[in-house]
Amino acid sequence: MADNMDTQNDDHNNTSHPCPPEDEFKHLVYTSVYIIVFFAGLLFNGAAIYVFYRMKKKKGTSTICLLNLAIADLLFIIFLPFRIIYYLKGAVWIFGDILCRVATFSFYFSMYSSIFFLACLSVFRYISVAYPGTLKKKKISITCACVWIFTFASTSPFLLSGTVNRDGITKCFEPMLIQVWERIMQMNYYALIVGFILPMLIIVTSNVLLIKYIMHLPMEKRSIRKQVIMIVLVLLVCCLCFLPYHVQRTVHLYYLVHHPDICSLHKVLQKTVVATLCLAVLNTCLDPLLYLFIGHGYKSWLLTLCRPKNSPNIRQLSTDSSEFCSEIAMELLN
Repeated sequence: MADNMDTQNDDHNNTSHPCPPEDEFKHLVYTSVYIIVFFAGLLFNGAAIYVFYRMKKKKGTSTICLLNLAIADLLFIIFLPFRIIYYLKGAVWIFGDILCRVATFSFYFSMYSSIFFLACLSVFRYISVAYPGTLKKKKISITCACVWIFTFASTSPFLLSGTVNRDGITKCFEPMLIQVWERIMQMNYYALIVGFILPMLIIVTSNVLLIKYIMHLPMEKRSIRKQVIMIVLVLLVCCLCFLPYHVQRTVHLYYLVHHPDICSLHKVLQKTVVATLCLAVLNTCLDPLLYLFIGHGYKSWLLTLCRPKNSPNIRQLSTDSSEFCSEIAMELLN
């Protein structure tokens, strides 16, 4: 878990990890990926918050969840420049201990908030289709507020993770001591079960129930396709972005703590963590696909942004786009 947090000041009673880190290769990779994620995520998530907030009267089940999802993504994105500068400088932290703690916390707070909001979206979509009229906006808003409180409380221990001094260089996101890795491993088990496996089970169960329901319901093709698109995109984000990261992190921490002297293996794990962490942060760029297909008003904004001055009107383009996206969804089913 090379880009993970923590730590405290050096303690002579603690033991440094026997395998020296050889992870300079990640500096260019993280810098490149973070720059792309920052600009793309800032544009599309910022626009989503603006569009969804302005559509107060038309806010439905999905729009409220997507608004909260966009806010969660943006909370991570606004602290990305600190990480970018950190790796541009060769992994030297110049922003002080407090900002190191906040930047560390923002990653986990944003990621687990996003996972829970995807779970809420799946549950609310099933209820709104199977039991129309039973969901009230107030209940949805209260649920989203509870998600924020729960994820903040669960990830707040990461605020205890500050800078560390390695060979006279101030580092952030890079623990050194085995005792610290042991504590991170314990935190990982909680995050794995409560923050990923539990919401993932909720997502899968809700979508399976939704699929069973719409298969026996004489709904319009357009409505069915919209539900299918949502299911595919939610599962795509979870399986592509979050699943590899949590599997790799768990395996990596296990060997760091229980087999710290296998340096050849740790070199391999240090490289795989770079790939899985990049996939994890890419969720901020994949979530806008949900805004596009099921968020009210977002598609119109995007079409306005991309439309040439002399092109057909937005309504016609939106219709064509809907038909095109529906065709894509049907291809995914076949």
